[in-house]
Amino acid sequence: MRANRTLVLVLGLLLLPFAVAGTLYAVGWHPAGTGNHGELLSPPRALPPLLDAKGEPLAGSTTPRWRLVVAGAGPCDEACRRWIVLTRQVHVALYKQMSRVERTWLTDQAKPDDAALLTLQPDLRTAVAADSASRDAFDLQSSGHRVYVVDPEDRIILRYAPDADPRGILKDMERLLRYAWAG
Repeated sequence: MRANRTLVLVLGLLLLPFAVAGTLYAVGWHPAGTGNHGELLSPPRALPPLLDAKGEPLAGSTTPRWRLVVAGAGPCDEACRRWIVLTRQVHVALYKQMSRVERTWLTDQAKPDDAALLTLQPDLRTAVAADSASRDAFDLQSSGHRVYVVDPEDRIILRYAPDADPRGILKDMERLLRYAWAG
C-alpha cells in the first residue's frame, strides 16, 4: 500500500504543472508583462508597397532580412538624424548578426533629400510611403519619428515610441536574432 501511495504522489507531482497550465489556458489568463521593450503589434501588419527615393517600387533584398525602419513624416529633421545614428549603433552592436539586419529611413515626401544621410551612412536605404495604406501602416500621421522592426516575411511586428531607449531595441533585436531561424 505504501509503494502505491508513493507512486501516486510522484505521478501527481509530475502532472500538477500540466493541470495548472491547462487551467490557466482554459480561463484565458495571460502574463501582465512581456519581455520585449517595444510595442508588439498584434496582429502584425503587412508591409505595404513602398517606393525608393526616385519614385520606383522599392526592390527587396535578394535574401530575406530583418529591418529596422526609422519612420516619420516630412524631411529628416534632428530627431530623425538622431534615430538614424542610434539605429546604426544598434546595427553595429549586433556584431556577428549584423548581416541579417538592414536599416531603412521611411518618409512621406515625394522626393526626399537623402544625399547627406547616404554620404555618412551608405548602407541606409531610403523608402517613400506614397499612399495612405503605407502611411497608416507606419503611423506617419502621428508626430515624431518612430522605429519599427520588420521581419523577413515582410510583416511589421514591433513599434518603438519616439522617446524609446535604444538599448531596449538592441535587446529585442538580439533576442529575435537568437531565436529566429529566418533572415
